[in-house]
This record gives sequence, structure tokens and C-alpha cells, in this order.
Amino acid sequence: MTFIKSTLAVLVGTLATNALANTQNNNDDDKANIESITVVASKPDGIKISSGKLLSLPGTGNDPLKGLEALPGVVLAKPSTGGPVAQPAIRGSSVSDNLYLTDGLEMGYVFHNDGISVYNPLLIESFELKTGAWSSQYANANGGVILTELRDPDADNPTNVLDLSFFRSGFLYEQAIASNAAFYVSFRESLVHTYVDNFIEDEDFSFAVPPRNRDYQAKLIWDLDDNNVIRATASGAKDYIEIAFDADGRDIGKNPDLASGERYQTYFHSQAISWQNFNGDFETTTSLNLLTQNQQEREGDVFRWDADITKVILKADSQYQGEDVDVLFGVKVQSTEVDYVSSGRLLPCNLEFEVCPPSYFSDMFSEEGTLKFEQYHAYVSANGDLSANWDYQVGVALLGSNNNSQTYLEPRARVGYRLNDAHKLNLSAGIHHTLIDDYQYLIEGYGNTELEASEATHIVLNLESTLDDGLSMKTELFYKALDNLVVANPNAQKRSLAQDVSGFSRFEDVASGTAYGIELLVNKQLSDDWFGWASIAYSKTERDNPLTQQKFNSEFDLPWVANIVLDYKWDENWQIGAKWRFQSGRRYTQVNSATPYVEPNSATNEPLFYVPNYGEFNAEQWGNYHRLDIRADYKTEWFGLDTNLYIEVLNVYGSRAVQELEYNAAYTEFEKDYQFPDMPLPSIGISMTF
Repeated sequence: MTFIKSTLAVLVGTLATNALANTQNNNDDDKANIESITVVASKPDGIKISSGKLLSLPGTGNDPLKGLEALPGVVLAKPSTGGPVAQPAIRGSSVSDNLYLTDGLEMGYVFHNDGISVYNPLLIESFELKTGAWSSQYANANGGVILTELRDPDADNPTNVLDLSFFRSGFLYEQAIASNAAFYVSFRESLVHTYVDNFIEDEDFSFAVPPRNRDYQAKLIWDLDDNNVIRATASGAKDYIEIAFDADGRDIGKNPDLASGERYQTYFHSQAISWQNFNGDFETTTSLNLLTQNQQEREGDVFRWDADITKVILKADSQYQGEDVDVLFGVKVQSTEVDYVSSGRLLPCNLEFEVCPPSYFSDMFSEEGTLKFEQYHAYVSANGDLSANWDYQVGVALLGSNNNSQTYLEPRARVGYRLNDAHKLNLSAGIHHTLIDDYQYLIEGYGNTELEASEATHIVLNLESTLDDGLSMKTELFYKALDNLVVANPNAQKRSLAQDVSGFSRFEDVASGTAYGIELLVNKQLSDDWFGWASIAYSKTERDNPLTQQKFNSEFDLPWVANIVLDYKWDENWQIGAKWRFQSGRRYTQVNSATPYVEPNSATNEPLFYVPNYGEFNAEQWGNYHRLDIRADYKTEWFGLDTNLYIEVLNVYGSRAVQELEYNAAYTEFEKDYQFPDMPLPSIGISMTF
């Protein structure tokens, strides 16, 4: 079943190519600006990447945000049910521990169920990945912070775009309202639902509703005067898929509770208005954001969830630039209301820590209600020079929620020492927390209303080096200690019809973990007609579950990850690029045997299903995986329009990586499901500027 949950989604995302599209404005000034953009900028707490060069990066489907996959510290988590193909997991933390902000505002989610981001790539100006011990300006995250900046509408050079493709279509409309005001509106929709069945060879399931997604962005900018700017934004996305299982198929044979099929739907709408004010040495941005979201999940009779989420967010950020010190300070207050309906089996389970036991033995539950939270974040941060060679950044954040009256103090600090003109050493440390936003854990009938935020302590030592010929290098050692991780209580999991599990809390925030490693990034800025970067990282990630007295390798424990990205401008017309990635094999848990379960008083004594007996959790590992993607772009002119033709080949030499084992109902035989694509996959695209 995971074949459809993941492989198909990857298919959609990786093949997405434009058949008719617009690129960035084609005037000479804009082209010069794009050429001068720093592709990878090293920062003490992370990496910032401009989007201009990533539109032609092989294997990204013209989506700059997928460039995250080629950065050190990032591994791709296993595809999740009904969710994105793979989301970035950063330095051993869960994907839910990441903070995504767009123009400083919270989004409902960032990646579609096909792995493509929810942003029109022509609107992405840059994104920044913060990997550890970042400033106190950012809170409610202990994994990583991903900051996406969308460009402002251009009153002088408005753009109109029609985007038509096999897999996705849409438009971008941009217009000036006045000399000091402009807006744009973008809308896209996937088209894979029209032919997705052609790619499915599994006879055990079918699509009741084929996978679909759509998104939109809109922004209005109004320059009131030299000191005041008003921005109004709106964005949203929707993803949904529904799967039906063959009654005599493998999946129903392994779990009868899946007979009613699976359905996943989520969407969000975000509207915000912000005021940016410049007053001498002060810059202040005040914003009001309304975010509404719907989550629907049905996994047969195992679990059902339908929630309408409303968030009202008010935030203000100020920056003071003095002669000797820069000071950042601000506050955010958020009101959250979750109206939910939930039902299914009372089976607490956390896949990050265990393989779920059979759901069939667990009692049924049904509950509906409302969760209300008030959350806040206040911070102050200062940075400056101590001397000619020493600089610093210190700060503190206060993160709180009225859920259990949680209040967390988060100190952050960095000290930097310039060894010489070419090398600088930075030591950073900080405490970070992530408030629980998987609301299923917090509902009274299924979860635990007393759960606390998870905690991470970051310690980072990095060396930044400036080399000759536009080369720079960043070497980083990191250590991360994780605490208060949520795990399922094994005493609350029924493994027979007669077992009594009453009186036990279903989830506890008692697990811990560690992650440590070393990362090396070498970057080549654009010069001599080429740019690129290379990275290699070694890390170790472990989890400790005191409820089961098990210490094991995390699913994010992929010790070795390496990336090489190259792009060369052959001449005025041709540009070629390549991306090579190597990573250690994924962790998995071996099935050693299976026990048949026969219903009491069964007339036939035929097993209803088989209960697998697993070996040590995440003790096994697939072989190493590497893959090469290449791309060539040809610039010409058609019908008086600047045109870009490109051909891209994914997985050039047909490398294959096992994604999982698909067992038969008795767990006596299996077949391997491979990560997509498991063969060379070419695609052709065309973009036209008008």
C-alpha cells in the first residue's frame, strides 16, 4: 500500500514540467540582476539560497524550494500516509519540528502531496534554511527554520503568464494600479488525476478519487511614501486523494479494518495585511494574519479525523541599527481554535518509535469537540562587534501556551572570532521548543491533554572560509539533545480481545534522543560561466524510549549524505547542469515470522489475518543509494518571444533504492518496492516569455 502513498506521489512531483510557461522578465537589467545573485550564502546558523539559479536545477521540477534536498543537514523522511512524497528532516529532528514562514507569515503547509511546493516558482525570490542554534527571533521549532521570501509585485514591469503542462497548469497575472501600487495573482492546478491510473500496476487497490492539488498566491503592495509600505497577501492550497482496496487483496488480508478505504484531504487559506515603517534607525513590521485550515484523514476503521482549524496571529517585529549594535525585538500572539470530529480504534501509536500493533483488537471510540489555545512568543536579540576580531549575538525568547500553562525560556548565544581575512570561527548554542500541533495527540478521548512541548538543546561549531576564485567553504560540527518527545504507551495497546488497557494514559512525553555530526559545504559563486556546490555530511541519530526500554537508530539516521551540483553556461544559447546525490540506505524493521489469528468459535478455523512478529526496531538498513540527474537548456526565439527549451533526465544510470517490502497476507513472501524513479526518466519542456 505504501506504493501509492509515496511512489505515485513522487511520480507526480518529479515529472512536473512546463509545456508552455513564462519565465522572469526578460529586460536586460533583470537578467543582469539574476546573474549577480549569490547562489549560496553561508550564515552562522544556516544557508540562504536565491531562487534565480535553482529554476534550472536538475531534478527539482522547476521548484526552487526542492533545492533543500541538496543541502547538508537535510535528509528526506519516509513518505507519510496521504502526505507529501518526502519532507525535509533536519539534523535528526522530526519533520513536524520544522518552522516554515513565508514573508514572515505562517502557512498551513508548504508541500503538496506530489512533493512540489505550494508556491509558483516565478514568485520565489529566495529561501533560507536555518539548521541550528538560530537567533531568538524564531521560535516554536527545534528541527530547522525554512524562510521563503516571495517577490513584491513590480509596477514598472508587470508580468502575465500562462502555464500549461502535462502535470500542472495555471496562470500568473500582474498589473500596476498606480505608480506606487501593484498586485499579482497566481493559480495552479495539478492534472495528474487525468491519467494517473496508467502508472499503477498494483491490482490490490484503485483510486476512488485520484490525487489532485491546487494552490494560489496573491499580493498587493502600496508604497504610501518613502517611510511606509502596506502589503496585503492571500494564499492557499488544497490536496486530496481517496483509495479503495480490493476485498480479496493483500492490504485487506493483512488488516480487515482497512475495508472502508483511505481518504486524505487538507486545505488552507491565509489572508494577511502588514505595515512596514522606516523611522531613522528603526524598522518595524506589524502584521495581522488569519489562517484557516481543514484536515481530513480516514484510514479505514483504524482512525478518522476531521478538523477545522482557525488561527488569528498578530505580530510585530522591530530592528534598531546602531553604530555599535543591532537590536531585534518583537512579539507574536496567536489564538487557535480546533473544531474536530474523531473516531476509530483506541490504538495509540507513534511510527517514529515503533511498528503499530494490530488495530483489530482495540476498542472503538468516537468524539467531537473544540480545542482552544492562546500562544505567544516574545524575543530580543542583539549583535555587534566586541573588537576587530570578535563579534557576538545574544538573545532570549519566551514561548508560551495556555495549554497546561506552558512557558519556556529559550536563551540563544553566538560568539565569533576572525582568525584571519579568510577564516572565521563561530560557536553557537541555544535551547528550542516545539509546541504540539498534531492536535490528535491532545484530544481527551484518544490522546493526552497534559503533553508538554518537545525540547532541543543545540550546540554548533562552524568554520567559515573564503577561498580563491569565488570559492567559499563551511565546516560545521553539531550536537543536538532532544527531550520530551511523545511516545505511545505500550500498556495502552491491546494485543488480544481479552486484554484490559483502562487506566493507562495513551501517550507520554518521556522519550529522548540525540543527533550529532559534521557537515562540509564548498560553494562556487558564478564566475567563468559556471557555479555549483558540493557537500558531504556524516551524522548519527538515535532515540531512547524509556517505556519500552529501547534505544535504537532513528528513521532519520542516514549517516552519509553527499551532494554535487554543477551548472555551466556553454555559450549564449546553451546551459547544462547536473546533480548527483549519495546517501546511506534507509532504516527498516525486519519481519521474522507471523502468527495466524483465528476468530473465537470460527466455523472454518481459517485465519482472519496474521500478526507479524518483528525484530529489533530500525535495526536493519538498505544498501547505499546514489543518483545522477542532468539537464540542458537552450535559449532561442520563437514567434518573436524569448523561448527556453530544455531536456532533463532523472536517474541517468538507473540506480535503484528499496523503499519498503510489500508482504503477502501471511508474511511468507514479499516483493520490493523501489523509490521512484528506478530507471532513467527523460522529460522535455518549453517556456516562453511574453
